[in-house]
Amino acid sequence: MEELGGQVADYGMASSPLVIDNRVHVTVGAPNATVAAFEATTGKLVWKAGEDPAGYSSPTLLNVGGRSQLVVYSGASVLGMSPENGALLWSYPYETNFDCNIVTPLAVKDQVFISSGENHGSVLLSLKPKGNKFEVGEVWKSHGSKSVLRNEWQTSILHEGFLYGFDNVGAAGPVTHLTCVHAATGERAWQELRFGKGNLIAADGKLFMTTMNGEFVVAKISSKGYEEIGRAEVLKQTRQAPALSNGLIYLRDNDEIICLDVRKP
Repeated sequence: MEELGGQVADYGMASSPLVIDNRVHVTVGAPNATVAAFEATTGKLVWKAGEDPAGYSSPTLLNVGGRSQLVVYSGASVLGMSPENGALLWSYPYETNFDCNIVTPLAVKDQVFISSGENHGSVLLSLKPKGNKFEVGEVWKSHGSKSVLRNEWQTSILHEGFLYGFDNVGAAGPVTHLTCVHAATGERAWQELRFGKGNLIAADGKLFMTTMNGEFVVAKISSKGYEEIGRAEVLKQTRQAPALSNGLIYLRDNDEIICLDVRKP
């Protein structure tokens, strides 16, 4: 913030650093520095680019539009950039209340999926080469109070052409549905109503989920419907996504971290 003249976001700085070829890329949100790249070994500034506020998402490297791109979900738009020098390849405006664009953009084949809560919605973007840049199109868009998917602070899981994620109703309201959406069309496959706010990862044909009230939930990944395998209250309030390593799930709240063995007997 001091070096680039930025301003800390309302809810703090949330970008996770992304290392590509010995460079660290961070969403800053400073003037002329929506994103900045630094040498990993020295911390020296390599390039900075963009005019948008930071938002709360992290930069990601996606192979979309026929090339590898640094895709950044800022507080005002989603940007495609060259990881080599920060050159802007394309942009798509996406403004939400309080700059609350939080999730990580996902590659759906050669396209880009983004979503936001605050009663906003989701959109799947196509990228058509146009010289050295790209022309952005909307494959499908679902916005407003009847949107099929409104990820507030949880990035959806893409599995075999379907998105599994949390649909947060209203402006950061308490009602949240676990939802499965056909990624290519935006059609809802199923919805588990009032599942509760939470976060999720996927492995071994299963969804491993935490809820804000401390539950750990395991369900099968299926586009045909919700099938729960097990559920137990193991924590206090948490927003953390589970972390998985060698069949062990790590969970934490504000007081402790616990480890659960989820390997098959």
